[in-house]
Amino acid sequence: MTRRLVIDTDGGVDDAVALWWALRSPDVEVVALVATWGNVDRDLAAANLHRILHAAGRPDIPVALGATDPMGATPLTDRATHVHGEDGLGGHAHHWSTGGLVPVREPAGELLARLAAEEPGGLDLVTIGPLTTLALAVADHPEITHGYRSLTVMGGSVRAGGNALPAAEANVGHDPEAAALVVDGRWSTELPPLLVGLDVTMQALLSVDDELAAAQRSDALPARFLAGALEGYAAFYASVGQRPVGTFPCHDLLAVLAAAEQPVITDAPVHPLAVDTGGSAAWGATIADRRPIPESDSDGFAPWRIALGVDPAPFRAAVASLF
Repeated sequence: MTRRLVIDTDGGVDDAVALWWALRSPDVEVVALVATWGNVDRDLAAANLHRILHAAGRPDIPVALGATDPMGATPLTDRATHVHGEDGLGGHAHHWSTGGLVPVREPAGELLARLAAEEPGGLDLVTIGPLTTLALAVADHPEITHGYRSLTVMGGSVRAGGNALPAAEANVGHDPEAAALVVDGRWSTELPPLLVGLDVTMQALLSVDDELAAAQRSDALPARFLAGALEGYAAFYASVGQRPVGTFPCHDLLAVLAAAEQPVITDAPVHPLAVDTGGSAAWGATIADRRPIPESDSDGFAPWRIALGVDPAPFRAAVASLF
Protein backbone atom coordinates (compact mmCIF):
# COMPACT_ATOMS: atom_id res chain seq x y z
CA MET A 1 0.00 0.00 0.00
CA THR A 2 1.40 3.40 -0.99
CA ARG A 3 1.93 5.71 1.95
CA ARG A 4 1.12 9.35 1.28
CA LEU A 5 3.45 11.51 3.34
CA VAL A 6 3.39 15.12 4.47
CA ILE A 7 6.93 15.91 5.68
CA ASP A 8 7.87 18.79 8.02
CA THR A 9 11.63 19.32 7.62
CA ASP A 10 14.42 21.76 8.48
CA GLY A 11 16.43 21.23 5.33
CA GLY A 12 19.67 19.60 6.52
CA VAL A 13 21.81 16.73 5.25
CA ASP A 14 19.89 13.80 6.73
CA ASP A 15 16.65 15.55 5.75
CA ALA A 16 17.91 15.57 2.16
CA VAL A 17 18.69 11.85 2.22
CA ALA A 18 15.22 11.15 3.63
CA LEU A 19 13.53 13.25 0.98
CA TRP A 20 15.47 11.70 -1.89
CA TRP A 21 14.47 8.24 -0.66
CA ALA A 22 10.81 9.23 -0.34
CA LEU A 23 10.79 10.77 -3.83
CA ARG A 24 12.36 7.65 -5.34
CA SER A 25 10.41 4.99 -3.42
CA PRO A 26 7.59 3.24 -5.30
CA ASP A 27 5.83 2.78 -1.95
CA VAL A 28 5.66 6.50 -1.13
CA GLU A 29 3.91 9.56 -2.47
CA VAL A 30 5.18 12.87 -1.11
CA VAL A 31 2.05 15.05 -0.95
CA ALA A 32 3.53 18.24 0.54
CA LEU A 33 6.56 19.61 2.36
CA VAL A 34 6.77 22.09 5.21
CA ALA A 35 9.95 24.13 5.71
CA THR A 36 10.77 24.76 9.38
CA TRP A 37 13.65 26.53 11.10
CA GLY A 38 16.22 24.28 12.79
CA ASN A 39 19.37 23.08 11.05
CA VAL A 40 19.33 26.37 9.14
CA ASP A 41 16.87 29.25 9.00
CA ARG A 42 13.46 28.56 7.54
CA ASP A 43 13.93 30.28 4.19
CA LEU A 44 17.21 28.47 3.53
CA ALA A 45 15.52 25.20 4.48
CA ALA A 46 12.80 25.96 1.91
CA ALA A 47 15.44 26.72 -0.73
CA ASN A 48 17.14 23.39 -0.04
CA LEU A 49 13.84 21.58 -0.45
CA HIS A 50 13.36 23.31 -3.79
CA ARG A 51 16.87 22.32 -4.84
CA ILE A 52 15.94 18.69 -4.28
CA LEU A 53 12.53 18.98 -5.96
CA HIS A 54 14.02 20.73 -8.99
CA ALA A 55 16.81 18.17 -9.34
CA ALA A 56 14.32 15.32 -8.95
CA GLY A 57 11.93 16.80 -11.51
CA ARG A 58 9.13 17.23 -8.97
CA PRO A 59 8.11 20.91 -9.08
CA ASP A 60 4.51 19.83 -8.46
CA ILE A 61 5.10 19.15 -4.77
CA PRO A 62 4.16 22.23 -2.71
CA VAL A 63 6.52 23.66 -0.09
CA ALA A 64 4.83 25.72 2.63
CA LEU A 65 6.67 28.04 5.00
CA GLY A 66 6.53 27.20 8.69
CA ALA A 67 7.98 28.74 11.83
CA THR A 68 11.10 30.89 11.90
CA ASP A 69 11.89 30.68 15.64
CA PRO A 70 10.90 28.64 18.70
CA MET A 71 7.49 29.33 20.19
CA GLY A 72 8.82 29.24 23.75
CA ALA A 73 11.94 29.43 25.88
CA THR A 74 14.67 27.04 24.78
CA PRO A 75 17.99 25.77 26.11
CA LEU A 76 19.32 25.44 22.56
CA THR A 77 19.53 28.65 20.55
CA ASP A 78 22.21 27.90 17.95
CA ARG A 79 21.51 26.52 14.49
CA ALA A 80 23.18 23.15 13.77
CA THR A 81 25.56 24.65 11.20
CA HIS A 82 28.48 22.79 12.80
CA VAL A 83 26.76 19.57 11.68
CA HIS A 84 25.10 20.56 8.39
CA GLY A 85 27.19 23.51 7.25
CA GLU A 86 26.14 27.13 6.93
CA ASP A 87 23.91 26.25 3.96
CA GLY A 88 22.43 23.05 5.41
CA LEU A 89 24.04 20.89 2.72
CA GLY A 90 27.64 20.85 3.87
CA GLY A 91 28.66 23.79 1.71
CA HIS A 92 27.34 22.22 -1.49
CA ALA A 93 23.95 23.92 -1.84
CA HIS A 94 25.25 26.41 -4.41
CA HIS A 95 25.91 23.58 -6.86
CA TRP A 96 22.18 22.95 -7.21
CA SER A 97 19.61 25.38 -8.53
CA THR A 98 16.19 25.91 -7.04
CA GLY A 99 14.90 26.12 -10.61
CA GLY A 100 13.00 29.25 -9.71
CA LEU A 101 10.65 27.29 -7.46
CA VAL A 102 9.11 29.28 -4.64
CA PRO A 103 6.99 28.39 -1.60
CA VAL A 104 3.23 28.37 -1.89
CA ARG A 105 1.39 31.35 -0.43
CA GLU A 106 -0.61 29.16 1.94
CA PRO A 107 0.96 29.20 5.44
CA ALA A 108 2.13 25.85 6.75
CA GLY A 109 -0.48 25.66 9.49
CA GLU A 110 -3.27 26.29 7.02
CA LEU A 111 -1.87 23.68 4.66
CA LEU A 112 -1.60 21.05 7.39
CA ALA A 113 -5.17 21.70 8.50
CA ARG A 114 -6.54 21.74 4.96
CA LEU A 115 -4.89 18.47 3.96
CA ALA A 116 -6.16 16.78 7.12
CA ALA A 117 -9.69 17.99 6.42
CA GLU A 118 -9.65 17.07 2.74
CA GLU A 119 -8.42 13.50 3.29
CA PRO A 120 -9.24 12.50 6.87
CA GLY A 121 -7.24 9.43 7.78
CA GLY A 122 -5.61 9.29 4.35
CA LEU A 123 -2.26 10.97 4.96
CA ASP A 124 0.73 10.23 7.18
CA LEU A 125 2.48 13.16 8.86
CA VAL A 126 6.17 13.00 9.73
CA THR A 127 8.28 15.70 11.38
CA ILE A 128 12.08 15.65 11.00
CA GLY A 129 12.88 19.05 12.49
CA PRO A 130 11.89 21.09 15.54
CA LEU A 131 8.21 20.80 16.37
CA THR A 132 7.42 24.52 16.35
CA THR A 133 5.42 24.59 13.13
CA LEU A 134 3.27 21.61 14.06
CA ALA A 135 2.67 22.91 17.58
CA LEU A 136 1.51 26.29 16.28
CA ALA A 137 -0.69 24.57 13.72
CA VAL A 138 -2.31 22.40 16.40
CA ALA A 139 -2.85 25.43 18.63
CA ASP A 140 -4.67 27.23 15.79
CA HIS A 141 -6.38 24.16 14.34
CA PRO A 142 -6.95 21.51 17.04
CA GLU A 143 -8.77 19.36 14.51
CA ILE A 144 -5.38 18.47 13.00
CA THR A 145 -4.92 15.90 15.77
CA HIS A 146 -7.89 13.97 14.36
CA GLY A 147 -7.09 14.27 10.66
CA TYR A 148 -3.98 12.22 9.93
CA ARG A 149 -3.68 8.47 9.70
CA SER A 150 -0.41 8.54 11.63
CA LEU A 151 2.15 10.88 13.19
CA THR A 152 5.84 10.04 13.29
CA VAL A 153 8.30 12.36 15.05
CA MET A 154 12.06 12.20 14.68
CA GLY A 155 13.13 13.48 18.03
CA GLY A 156 13.86 12.74 21.63
CA SER A 157 15.56 9.96 23.49
CA VAL A 158 14.28 7.73 26.24
CA ARG A 159 17.32 5.63 27.10
CA ALA A 160 20.23 6.99 25.07
CA GLY A 161 20.64 10.49 26.54
CA GLY A 162 20.86 13.61 24.42
CA ASN A 163 23.07 14.81 21.60
CA ALA A 164 22.73 18.60 21.41
CA LEU A 165 22.51 18.71 25.22
CA PRO A 166 23.25 16.10 27.89
CA ALA A 167 19.60 15.06 28.19
CA ALA A 168 18.01 16.61 25.08
CA GLU A 169 17.96 15.57 21.45
CA ALA A 170 18.28 18.53 19.07
CA ASN A 171 14.79 18.65 17.53
CA VAL A 172 13.16 18.62 20.96
CA GLY A 173 15.82 20.77 22.61
CA HIS A 174 15.34 23.52 20.02
CA ASP A 175 11.76 24.07 21.23
CA PRO A 176 10.72 22.00 24.27
CA GLU A 177 7.43 23.86 24.70
CA ALA A 178 6.41 23.05 21.14
CA ALA A 179 7.42 19.43 21.62
CA ALA A 180 5.40 19.22 24.82
CA LEU A 181 2.33 20.61 23.08
CA VAL A 182 2.64 18.07 20.27
CA VAL A 183 3.30 15.17 22.63
CA ASP A 184 0.24 16.02 24.72
CA GLY A 185 -1.94 16.60 21.65
CA ARG A 186 -4.22 13.58 22.21
CA TRP A 187 -3.78 12.38 18.66
CA SER A 188 -6.63 10.28 17.26
CA THR A 189 -4.52 8.31 14.81
CA GLU A 190 -4.87 4.62 13.90
CA LEU A 191 -2.05 3.86 16.35
CA PRO A 192 -0.50 6.11 19.01
CA PRO A 193 2.07 8.49 17.51
CA LEU A 194 5.57 7.09 17.00
CA LEU A 195 8.70 8.67 18.48
CA VAL A 196 11.81 7.77 16.49
CA GLY A 197 14.63 9.06 18.65
CA LEU A 198 18.29 8.55 19.40
CA ASP A 199 17.50 5.19 20.99
CA VAL A 200 17.25 3.77 17.47
CA THR A 201 18.81 6.35 15.15
CA MET A 202 22.18 5.89 16.85
CA GLN A 203 21.90 2.13 16.36
CA ALA A 204 21.24 2.28 12.60
CA LEU A 205 24.50 3.52 11.15
CA LEU A 206 25.96 4.09 7.72
CA SER A 207 29.61 3.52 6.85
CA VAL A 208 32.23 5.79 5.31
CA ASP A 209 33.70 2.78 3.54
CA ASP A 210 30.36 1.48 2.25
CA GLU A 211 27.48 3.93 1.77
CA LEU A 212 29.56 7.12 1.57
CA ALA A 213 32.07 5.49 -0.77
CA ALA A 214 29.20 4.23 -2.93
CA ALA A 215 27.80 7.75 -3.17
CA GLN A 216 31.20 9.12 -4.17
CA ARG A 217 31.60 6.50 -6.91
CA SER A 218 28.07 6.63 -8.27
CA ASP A 219 26.80 8.78 -11.10
CA ALA A 220 23.17 8.41 -9.97
CA LEU A 221 21.47 11.75 -9.44
CA PRO A 222 20.79 11.35 -5.69
CA ALA A 223 24.42 10.30 -5.19
CA ARG A 224 25.74 13.35 -7.03
CA PHE A 225 23.46 15.58 -4.95
CA LEU A 226 24.29 13.97 -1.59
CA ALA A 227 27.92 12.80 -1.75
CA GLY A 228 29.56 16.11 -0.84
CA ALA A 229 27.05 16.90 1.90
CA LEU A 230 27.47 13.46 3.42
CA GLU A 231 31.26 13.85 3.49
CA GLY A 232 30.99 16.82 5.84
CA TYR A 233 28.24 15.14 7.85
CA ALA A 234 30.36 12.02 8.36
CA ALA A 235 33.35 14.20 9.26
CA PHE A 236 31.35 15.87 12.02
CA TYR A 237 30.50 12.52 13.58
CA ALA A 238 34.14 11.47 13.35
CA SER A 239 35.11 14.68 15.17
CA VAL A 240 32.87 13.87 18.16
CA GLY A 241 34.20 10.34 18.57
CA GLN A 242 31.41 8.39 16.90
CA ARG A 243 31.74 4.64 17.51
CA PRO A 244 32.30 2.39 15.69
CA VAL A 245 34.90 4.53 13.94
CA GLY A 246 33.97 5.30 10.34
CA THR A 247 30.20 5.19 10.92
CA PHE A 248 27.53 7.86 11.13
CA PRO A 249 23.74 8.01 11.63
CA CYS A 250 21.08 9.38 9.31
CA HIS A 251 18.37 10.21 11.83
CA ASP A 252 15.72 11.66 9.55
CA LEU A 253 15.87 8.88 7.00
CA LEU A 254 15.06 6.31 9.68
CA ALA A 255 12.00 8.31 10.74
CA VAL A 256 10.72 8.64 7.18
CA LEU A 257 11.25 4.93 6.58
CA ALA A 258 9.25 4.20 9.73
CA ALA A 259 6.48 6.57 8.66
CA ALA A 260 6.32 4.75 5.32
CA GLU A 261 6.00 1.46 7.24
CA GLN A 262 9.27 0.02 6.02
CA PRO A 263 10.48 -2.83 8.28
CA VAL A 264 13.06 -0.87 10.25
CA ILE A 265 11.51 -0.54 13.72
CA THR A 266 11.41 -3.88 15.51
CA ASP A 267 10.16 -2.79 18.92
CA ALA A 268 7.91 0.18 19.71
CA PRO A 269 6.07 -0.30 23.00
CA VAL A 270 3.43 2.20 24.06
CA HIS A 271 4.41 4.31 27.07
CA PRO A 272 3.15 7.58 28.55
CA LEU A 273 5.46 10.31 27.22
CA ALA A 274 6.20 13.89 28.30
CA VAL A 275 8.77 16.61 27.64
CA ASP A 276 10.73 18.46 30.32
CA THR A 277 10.02 22.20 29.87
CA GLY A 278 11.11 23.29 33.33
CA GLY A 279 14.50 24.88 32.66
CA SER A 280 16.41 22.27 34.66
CA ALA A 281 19.50 20.28 33.73
CA ALA A 282 17.10 17.92 31.92
CA TRP A 283 15.42 20.75 29.98
CA GLY A 284 14.26 19.33 26.65
CA ALA A 285 14.45 15.70 27.71
CA THR A 286 11.73 13.29 26.60
CA ILE A 287 10.54 11.22 29.53
CA ALA A 288 8.74 7.90 29.10
CA ASP A 289 6.94 6.37 32.05
CA ARG A 290 8.11 2.78 31.74
CA ARG A 291 7.01 1.64 35.19
CA PRO A 292 5.17 -1.71 34.93
CA ILE A 293 2.57 -0.61 37.49
CA PRO A 294 2.67 3.16 38.19
CA GLU A 295 2.18 4.06 41.82
CA SER A 296 0.58 7.34 40.79
CA ASP A 297 -0.49 9.19 37.66
CA SER A 298 1.45 12.16 36.30
CA ASP A 299 0.15 15.17 34.42
CA GLY A 300 1.40 16.02 30.95
CA PHE A 301 1.93 12.45 29.79
CA ALA A 302 0.24 10.97 26.73
CA PRO A 303 0.47 7.51 25.13
CA TRP A 304 3.11 7.23 22.40
CA ARG A 305 4.86 4.37 20.69
CA ILE A 306 8.55 4.65 21.54
CA ALA A 307 10.94 3.13 19.02
CA LEU A 308 13.40 1.04 21.04
CA GLY A 309 14.47 -1.64 18.56
CA VAL A 310 15.77 -1.28 15.02
CA ASP A 311 16.87 -3.49 12.13
CA PRO A 312 19.74 -1.66 10.36
CA ALA A 313 19.63 -3.90 7.28
CA PRO A 314 16.59 -2.36 5.51
CA PHE A 315 17.79 1.08 6.59
CA ARG A 316 21.15 0.57 4.86
CA ALA A 317 19.43 -1.03 1.87
CA ALA A 318 17.30 2.11 1.48
CA VAL A 319 20.45 4.20 1.20
CA ALA A 320 22.08 1.74 -1.17
CA SER A 321 19.03 2.00 -3.45
CA LEU A 322 19.85 5.68 -4.02
CA PHE A 323 23.44 5.09 -5.09
